[in-house]
Amino acid sequence: MHKRAAVINDLSSLGRCSLAADLAVLPAMGVEACPLPTAVLTAQTGYPRYRMENFANKMSRYTTHWQELKVSFSGILSGYFTCPEEITATEQFLDTFQQQGIPYLCDPVLGDNGHVYRGFTEETIKGLQRLSTRADVLTPNLTEFCLLTETPLAAVKEKLAHPKDAFAYLQQQAKNFSQQRIVITGIHYKENQQDKITNLVLEDTTATPVVSDYLGGSYSGTGDLFAAVLLGGLLQGRPLVETVRLAGRFITCAIQDAQKENTPYNDGVNYEPYLEMLRKA
Repeated sequence: MHKRAAVINDLSSLGRCSLAADLAVLPAMGVEACPLPTAVLTAQTGYPRYRMENFANKMSRYTTHWQELKVSFSGILSGYFTCPEEITATEQFLDTFQQQGIPYLCDPVLGDNGHVYRGFTEETIKGLQRLSTRADVLTPNLTEFCLLTETPLAAVKEKLAHPKDAFAYLQQQAKNFSQQRIVITGIHYKENQQDKITNLVLEDTTATPVVSDYLGGSYSGTGDLFAAVLLGGLLQGRPLVETVRLAGRFITCAIQDAQKENTPYNDGVNYEPYLEMLRKA
Protein backbone atom coordinates (compact mmCIF):
# COMPACT_ATOMS: atom_id res chain seq x y z
CA MET A 1 0.00 0.00 0.00
CA HIS A 2 1.30 3.45 -0.94
CA LYS A 3 2.40 5.49 2.08
CA ARG A 4 2.53 9.29 2.11
CA ALA A 5 3.92 11.49 4.89
CA ALA A 6 3.67 15.23 5.44
CA VAL A 7 7.03 16.60 6.56
CA ILE A 8 6.93 20.02 8.22
CA ASN A 9 10.48 21.33 8.47
CA ASP A 10 12.85 24.00 7.19
CA LEU A 11 14.70 23.73 3.89
CA SER A 12 18.39 24.46 4.44
CA SER A 13 20.40 24.37 1.23
CA LEU A 14 23.66 23.54 3.05
CA GLY A 15 24.10 21.19 6.00
CA ARG A 16 22.32 17.98 4.89
CA CYS A 17 19.58 18.40 7.47
CA SER A 18 15.87 19.09 7.91
CA LEU A 19 13.85 18.65 4.70
CA ALA A 20 16.92 17.54 2.76
CA ALA A 21 17.28 14.62 5.18
CA ASP A 22 13.54 13.88 5.24
CA LEU A 23 13.32 13.83 1.44
CA ALA A 24 16.20 11.35 1.24
CA VAL A 25 15.30 8.99 4.07
CA LEU A 26 11.55 8.54 3.72
CA PRO A 27 11.53 7.65 -0.02
CA ALA A 28 14.37 5.19 0.66
CA MET A 29 11.96 3.53 3.12
CA GLY A 30 9.13 3.40 0.59
CA VAL A 31 7.30 6.49 1.84
CA GLU A 32 6.38 9.49 -0.32
CA ALA A 33 7.57 12.64 1.47
CA CYS A 34 5.44 15.76 0.94
CA PRO A 35 7.36 18.84 2.16
CA LEU A 36 5.70 21.74 3.94
CA PRO A 37 8.53 24.27 4.48
CA THR A 38 8.55 26.29 7.70
CA ALA A 39 11.38 28.46 6.34
CA VAL A 40 13.96 28.48 3.54
CA LEU A 41 17.61 29.04 4.49
CA THR A 42 20.76 29.40 2.41
CA ALA A 43 22.55 27.25 5.03
CA GLN A 44 21.63 25.61 8.32
CA THR A 45 21.94 27.86 11.35
CA GLY A 46 25.19 26.34 12.60
CA TYR A 47 27.14 28.11 9.85
CA PRO A 48 28.68 31.48 10.76
CA ARG A 49 26.19 33.29 8.50
CA TYR A 50 23.01 32.40 6.66
CA ARG A 51 20.06 34.04 4.92
CA MET A 52 16.49 33.03 5.77
CA GLU A 53 12.97 33.52 4.48
CA ASN A 54 10.25 32.81 7.01
CA PHE A 55 7.32 30.77 5.58
CA ALA A 56 4.88 31.30 8.47
CA ASN A 57 2.45 33.32 6.32
CA LYS A 58 2.62 30.77 3.48
CA MET A 59 2.12 27.52 5.40
CA SER A 60 -1.68 27.83 5.54
CA ARG A 61 -1.77 27.79 1.72
CA TYR A 62 -0.45 24.22 1.80
CA THR A 63 -3.06 23.18 4.36
CA THR A 64 -5.90 24.77 2.40
CA HIS A 65 -4.82 23.43 -1.00
CA TRP A 66 -4.14 19.90 0.22
CA GLN A 67 -7.55 19.92 1.91
CA GLU A 68 -9.16 21.04 -1.36
CA LEU A 69 -7.42 18.16 -3.13
CA LYS A 70 -8.73 15.75 -0.45
CA VAL A 71 -5.19 14.58 0.24
CA SER A 72 -4.63 12.21 3.18
CA PHE A 73 -1.44 11.18 4.93
CA SER A 74 -0.17 7.96 6.48
CA GLY A 75 2.07 9.91 8.87
CA ILE A 76 3.14 13.42 9.84
CA LEU A 77 6.55 14.68 10.98
CA SER A 78 7.51 18.11 12.29
CA GLY A 79 10.98 19.49 13.00
CA TYR A 80 12.58 22.93 13.11
CA PHE A 81 10.61 26.14 13.56
CA THR A 82 12.12 29.61 13.33
CA CYS A 83 9.26 31.42 15.11
CA PRO A 84 6.06 30.78 17.13
CA GLU A 85 3.84 31.65 14.14
CA GLU A 86 5.13 28.58 12.29
CA ILE A 87 4.10 26.45 15.25
CA THR A 88 0.61 27.97 15.17
CA ALA A 89 0.37 27.16 11.44
CA THR A 90 1.42 23.58 12.22
CA GLU A 91 -1.29 23.29 14.87
CA GLN A 92 -3.80 24.36 12.23
CA PHE A 93 -2.38 21.72 9.87
CA LEU A 94 -2.80 19.08 12.57
CA ASP A 95 -6.38 20.22 13.21
CA THR A 96 -7.06 19.42 9.56
CA PHE A 97 -5.00 16.27 8.91
CA GLN A 98 -4.20 14.54 12.20
CA GLN A 99 -6.59 11.62 12.63
CA GLN A 100 -6.78 8.41 14.63
CA GLY A 101 -4.28 5.87 13.33
CA ILE A 102 -2.07 8.47 11.59
CA PRO A 103 1.14 8.74 13.65
CA TYR A 104 2.45 12.24 14.28
CA LEU A 105 6.17 12.36 15.14
CA CYS A 106 7.36 15.60 16.71
CA ASP A 107 11.09 16.26 16.78
CA PRO A 108 11.06 19.22 19.21
CA VAL A 109 14.13 21.15 18.06
CA LEU A 110 14.97 23.48 20.94
CA GLY A 111 18.60 23.16 21.96
CA ASP A 112 21.50 20.90 22.90
CA ASN A 113 24.32 20.57 25.44
CA GLY A 114 22.27 22.39 28.07
CA HIS A 115 21.60 25.48 25.93
CA VAL A 116 18.56 26.74 24.01
CA TYR A 117 19.36 27.47 20.35
CA ARG A 118 19.86 31.13 19.48
CA GLY A 119 16.76 33.07 18.56
CA PHE A 120 14.36 30.82 20.49
CA THR A 121 11.98 32.60 22.85
CA GLU A 122 9.83 31.43 25.76
CA GLU A 123 6.87 31.60 23.36
CA THR A 124 8.61 29.12 21.02
CA ILE A 125 9.28 26.74 23.92
CA LYS A 126 5.64 26.91 25.03
CA GLY A 127 4.51 26.30 21.45
CA LEU A 128 6.65 23.18 21.20
CA GLN A 129 5.31 22.01 24.55
CA ARG A 130 1.81 22.24 23.06
CA LEU A 131 2.84 20.36 19.92
CA SER A 132 4.53 17.69 22.02
CA THR A 133 1.27 16.88 23.81
CA ARG A 134 -0.32 16.15 20.41
CA ALA A 135 2.44 13.84 19.19
CA ASP A 136 2.26 10.05 19.13
CA VAL A 137 6.06 9.86 19.10
CA LEU A 138 8.56 12.40 20.51
CA THR A 139 12.29 12.44 19.71
CA PRO A 140 13.90 15.07 21.99
CA ASN A 141 17.57 15.05 22.89
CA LEU A 142 18.32 15.22 26.61
CA THR A 143 18.36 19.04 26.73
CA GLU A 144 15.05 19.25 24.86
CA PHE A 145 13.44 16.60 27.09
CA CYS A 146 14.44 18.60 30.16
CA LEU A 147 13.03 21.80 28.65
CA LEU A 148 9.72 20.13 27.75
CA THR A 149 9.29 18.46 31.15
CA GLU A 150 10.92 21.23 33.24
CA THR A 151 13.42 18.68 34.54
CA PRO A 152 16.72 20.04 35.93
CA LEU A 153 19.42 18.91 33.49
CA ALA A 154 22.02 19.03 36.25
CA ALA A 155 20.05 16.44 38.23
CA VAL A 156 20.01 14.08 35.26
CA LYS A 157 23.74 14.48 34.62
CA GLU A 158 24.49 13.78 38.27
CA LYS A 159 22.52 10.54 38.09
CA LEU A 160 24.30 9.42 34.90
CA ALA A 161 27.14 8.13 37.08
CA HIS A 162 24.68 5.23 37.54
CA PRO A 163 22.88 4.97 34.16
CA LYS A 164 20.07 2.69 35.36
CA ASP A 165 19.14 5.23 38.04
CA ALA A 166 19.24 8.03 35.47
CA PHE A 167 17.02 6.11 33.05
CA ALA A 168 14.49 5.34 35.80
CA TYR A 169 14.48 9.04 36.75
CA LEU A 170 13.87 10.11 33.15
CA GLN A 171 11.02 7.62 32.85
CA GLN A 172 9.45 9.07 35.97
CA GLN A 173 9.86 12.63 34.62
CA ALA A 174 8.03 11.59 31.44
CA LYS A 175 4.81 10.93 33.37
CA ASN A 176 2.98 13.81 31.66
CA PHE A 177 3.57 12.02 28.33
CA SER A 178 2.47 8.59 29.61
CA GLN A 179 0.19 7.95 26.64
CA GLN A 180 2.96 8.65 24.13
CA ARG A 181 6.15 7.01 22.96
CA ILE A 182 9.34 8.95 23.60
CA VAL A 183 12.88 8.38 22.40
CA ILE A 184 15.37 10.54 24.31
CA THR A 185 18.31 10.71 21.94
CA GLY A 186 22.05 11.09 22.39
CA ILE A 187 22.41 10.49 26.16
CA HIS A 188 26.19 10.54 26.69
CA TYR A 189 27.78 8.88 29.72
CA LYS A 190 30.69 6.67 30.78
CA GLU A 191 30.39 2.98 31.64
CA ASN A 192 33.44 1.00 32.74
CA GLN A 193 35.58 3.96 31.66
CA GLN A 194 34.13 3.73 28.13
CA ASP A 195 32.16 6.53 26.48
CA LYS A 196 28.68 5.41 25.52
CA ILE A 197 25.76 7.04 23.75
CA THR A 198 22.22 5.83 24.41
CA ASN A 199 18.84 6.43 22.83
CA LEU A 200 16.34 5.74 25.62
CA VAL A 201 13.02 4.32 24.39
CA LEU A 202 10.09 5.02 26.73
CA GLU A 203 7.15 2.94 25.58
CA ASP A 204 4.14 1.85 27.66
CA THR A 205 5.65 1.14 31.08
CA THR A 206 9.10 0.13 29.87
CA ALA A 207 12.36 2.01 29.43
CA THR A 208 14.70 0.38 26.91
CA PRO A 209 18.21 1.82 26.45
CA VAL A 210 19.62 1.27 22.95
CA VAL A 211 23.38 1.70 23.43
CA SER A 212 26.07 2.54 20.86
CA ASP A 213 29.75 3.36 21.01
CA TYR A 214 30.42 7.09 21.30
CA LEU A 215 32.04 8.42 18.13
CA GLY A 216 32.39 12.06 19.20
CA GLY A 217 31.59 15.25 17.34
CA SER A 218 28.33 17.10 16.81
CA TYR A 219 27.25 16.87 13.18
CA SER A 220 24.44 18.77 11.51
CA GLY A 221 21.33 16.79 10.65
CA THR A 222 21.77 13.61 12.71
CA GLY A 223 18.61 14.36 14.71
CA ASP A 224 16.67 14.93 11.48
CA LEU A 225 17.92 11.65 10.04
CA PHE A 226 16.97 9.85 13.25
CA ALA A 227 13.43 11.25 13.31
CA ALA A 228 12.85 10.47 9.63
CA VAL A 229 14.04 6.88 10.07
CA LEU A 230 11.70 6.46 13.04
CA LEU A 231 8.66 7.66 11.12
CA GLY A 232 9.64 5.54 8.11
CA GLY A 233 10.08 2.48 10.32
CA LEU A 234 6.72 2.98 11.99
CA LEU A 235 5.04 3.26 8.58
CA GLN A 236 6.84 0.07 7.50
CA GLY A 237 5.32 -1.67 10.51
CA ARG A 238 8.58 -2.12 12.44
CA PRO A 239 8.53 -2.14 16.27
CA LEU A 240 9.85 1.09 17.77
CA VAL A 241 12.90 -0.40 19.52
CA GLU A 242 13.92 -2.23 16.33
CA THR A 243 13.59 1.02 14.38
CA VAL A 244 15.72 2.90 16.92
CA ARG A 245 18.44 0.26 16.49
CA LEU A 246 18.21 0.60 12.70
CA ALA A 247 18.49 4.41 12.95
CA GLY A 248 21.51 4.04 15.23
CA ARG A 249 23.32 1.70 12.81
CA PHE A 250 22.53 3.95 9.85
CA ILE A 251 23.76 7.13 11.55
CA THR A 252 26.84 5.40 12.98
CA CYS A 253 27.90 4.36 9.46
CA ALA A 254 27.30 7.90 8.19
CA ILE A 255 29.33 9.47 11.03
CA GLN A 256 32.21 7.02 10.54
CA ASP A 257 32.27 7.88 6.84
CA ALA A 258 32.22 11.62 7.60
CA GLN A 259 35.06 11.24 10.09
CA LYS A 260 37.10 9.26 7.57
CA GLU A 261 36.73 12.11 5.07
CA ASN A 262 37.21 14.86 7.69
CA THR A 263 33.82 16.31 6.80
CA PRO A 264 33.21 19.57 8.73
CA TYR A 265 30.50 19.26 11.40
CA ASN A 266 28.34 21.95 9.76
CA ASP A 267 28.27 19.98 6.50
CA GLY A 268 26.49 17.02 8.08
CA VAL A 269 27.23 13.30 7.82
CA ASN A 270 27.82 11.16 4.72
CA TYR A 271 24.54 9.25 4.86
CA GLU A 272 23.84 8.92 1.14
CA PRO A 273 25.78 5.65 0.55
CA TYR A 274 23.90 3.95 3.41
CA LEU A 275 20.26 4.68 2.45
CA GLU A 276 19.95 1.10 1.16
CA MET A 277 20.17 -0.08 4.81
CA LEU A 278 16.73 1.43 5.42
CA ARG A 279 14.74 -0.63 2.95
CA LYS A 280 12.50 -3.21 4.61
CA ALA A 281 13.57 -6.76 3.86
